[in-house]
Amino acid sequence: MTFGVDIGTTSVAAVAVSETGDLVASASVVHRADIEGLGAGVHEQAPSMLLDAVRDALHKVGAGDGARIGWTGQMHGVVGVDRELRPVTRFVTWRDARRFGGSVMEGWAREGRKDIFKCLSSCGLAVAAFTGRCETDETFLHSWHLEGREFPESWLPEFVPGSMVGDNQSGVFAAQCLVPGSAVVNIGTSGQLSVVGEGIGGERRPYFGGVMRCRASLIGGQALAALRQRLGVTWDELNAMEDIPEVANCLGVIVDDLAAGIEIPAEAPIVGVGNALRFNPALRRAVERRFSRPCVVPDVPEMAAYGAALARQRRRPRSCAGPDDSGRSQGRSRV
Repeated sequence: MTFGVDIGTTSVAAVAVSETGDLVASASVVHRADIEGLGAGVHEQAPSMLLDAVRDALHKVGAGDGARIGWTGQMHGVVGVDRELRPVTRFVTWRDARRFGGSVMEGWAREGRKDIFKCLSSCGLAVAAFTGRCETDETFLHSWHLEGREFPESWLPEFVPGSMVGDNQSGVFAAQCLVPGSAVVNIGTSGQLSVVGEGIGGERRPYFGGVMRCRASLIGGQALAALRQRLGVTWDELNAMEDIPEVANCLGVIVDDLAAGIEIPAEAPIVGVGNALRFNPALRRAVERRFSRPCVVPDVPEMAAYGAALARQRRRPRSCAGPDDSGRSQGRSRV
């Protein structure tokens, strides 16, 4: 059995996956790690609460000591640990207005922080706590935007390709395994549109030794949630109101902003992931109208965690681009 863990913005998800790639169990634990009252634009979380949620989620899916775990989680964020790998800073999340790990690390350097031994991602924090290793991979280093930043080079963890993978890449990997050649629309709190390979538009991101393109938007499920709250209706009632101009406009803005400036192949199937898409049929229909093709939502509740488990297994249950035992991309392969 292989386990996958996704350390998300609001919850930790864990899955158990069989050796044939089938989902055996899944669990989600709300971590409530956000620290309140820090001021406008400051978004930090309590590392101990994140780790407690990881332990709880792994317990719920039956992972014991020595379990084989694939790790994924929120990108751009960073936490500092001491030589005993204990957190000495809060975890600064991707939402923080200081923008990405490199900027935060540079700020800590200017403050003269001597208590920091290494700087870790959300995944790195968990790997350090559960295995005693300080590791990172290219997906998290890329998301930190380190170019031109000034901080002690010793703060960087060991670069180990394939030791973990960003939640964007992990969710895309799972979708590619289930629906080969697909473009992936991920709408949860925010949104992402991702296409594997070179092309036009979007941010160029590493993907298992290759590349993918991604359009990231801050306008996602949180916009729909704000509208629902303002209208004072249930989610079912909101989905039944999709033809009302105010609701239709909100749905359109979410999808149009996500699609802006990035091209996807005309023949590419659309795979939808993320809870906002999963639980709101009106939003799925808006995606289908925008791209003029069906939006397939896989029957897998935690796609990023599932993708992390598949990547850890080094296997492909269908046909998809992904890593071999060296962590490098083999291109498409059928099993």
